[in-house]
Amino acid sequence: MSAGQDELEVVCETGVEELLIRQASSCGAAAADQRILIKGGSILSMDPQIGDFAVGDILIAGNTIIEVGLSIAAPGAVVIDASNSIVMPGFSDPHIHCWEGALGRLIPVNVSQDSKDPVAAVDGAVASTRSYLYSAHREFGPIVEPEDVYAGTLATLLSALNGGITTVVDNMHNARTPEHADAAVAALSESGARGVLALGAPRAGAWSNTFPDDIYRVRERYFASEDQLCTLRLFAAGADDLTDLVPVRKDLDLWFSFDSGLERQDISALYQRGWLDGREAINHANFFSPEQRQLIIDHGSQVNVCPRIETGFRYGRLPYHEWVDQGLRPGLSNDNPMTYGVDMFTEMRTLHLALRIDEHRGGAKAPSLRAVLESATQAGANNAGLGARTGSLTPGKKADLVLIDASGPQLFPRNNVLCSVVQAADIGSVRAVMVDGRIVKWDGRLVGLNLDRVNHLVEQSRDRLLDKAGWPHDRIDFDD
Repeated sequence: MSAGQDELEVVCETGVEELLIRQASSCGAAAADQRILIKGGSILSMDPQIGDFAVGDILIAGNTIIEVGLSIAAPGAVVIDASNSIVMPGFSDPHIHCWEGALGRLIPVNVSQDSKDPVAAVDGAVASTRSYLYSAHREFGPIVEPEDVYAGTLATLLSALNGGITTVVDNMHNARTPEHADAAVAALSESGARGVLALGAPRAGAWSNTFPDDIYRVRERYFASEDQLCTLRLFAAGADDLTDLVPVRKDLDLWFSFDSGLERQDISALYQRGWLDGREAINHANFFSPEQRQLIIDHGSQVNVCPRIETGFRYGRLPYHEWVDQGLRPGLSNDNPMTYGVDMFTEMRTLHLALRIDEHRGGAKAPSLRAVLESATQAGANNAGLGARTGSLTPGKKADLVLIDASGPQLFPRNNVLCSVVQAADIGSVRAVMVDGRIVKWDGRLVGLNLDRVNHLVEQSRDRLLDKAGWPHDRIDFDD
């Protein structure tokens, strides 16, 4: 390295450290006069109008991308040396049940609750502690307190940010009391993620029955503006009666997130009555008829699939091609942290590998790596209702981006950049993460938080929940 390069590296590091201090003193928000130049990285813009750059620059002013190009002059800007990095949009995940974070990786292999399924029975009984649906909604959901929601949600969101997921729709299907909802909001706000709180009723057990009425209070108190970093929507299981939810939706002008089961409803009638209006994100997106899919696509609604969940829970049925063939590319989502770690790199690889296996067995051609990455970025942002705000490195969009370290043995040298991101990178490759112009991860570590405090809260919550449930496995469990 030349002396000049040595000087540039020193200047870059000093500038970033000062920037981190300034952002910390302003409660993490990007100052309006802040200017950052990300220089010399390999840029995957995910915007076909902008294109990609083997070596290029990105200029950020405040919280907004101003310019993407080959060589940008920006006197006075803080310079981030990206010469050993791949720069790309942050991932967007439209479907995580974040409250489950303290129970992360509790269930090694999900077992079906269907007694007709030969793998569901252990000594003639349903293996409830190895069923996600039973454990989440019947064992733990009813005993979760607001402090557990806070700890679990914060842990999940920090895990997402650490892996380059800058936008998360928290499908909070356990709003047992107003205090539970408040706890989810507090964790979302503290995390620093671009978040959407999809608030919904519990699936089982006694609760206060304050939802959906309480959403008026939540909206007024926490989500007065659509321009905020975090926004609000409604959550429902697809088969739910929407009679009480639709008036709330219309009063507050909200999106819906739906879990499985919407295919059982008369979708045509729901659109005709205005109960669905195109501002819907449909998780899993399984079991729809071609006619139902076309109605959903024609009305502008969005869908996402969960590659690991679908392959593990639904016997390999991954409904990706059927949507693409009719004109809509699904987003990708991690779904629940109780059975898998939150990891978009693994979701991308699972999707591509599963569909490559299908292709080799005579199925449709697997999607390209660019298409897979589009599902993890722009399509996910569309599901979040934020496709005009994030999902690509486009001037005018918010500065939500990731720097992938390509200097180590795992990713050096940079040959095919798409292959490096989709087929080779992992969470440990994420050097830096920026959300809304604010650096939330730098030099491989989350910044601006006391991680020991978070870990302590999560451990306390885990222990409290396992004790209350009478969980039959050890705290640190080696059972298969």
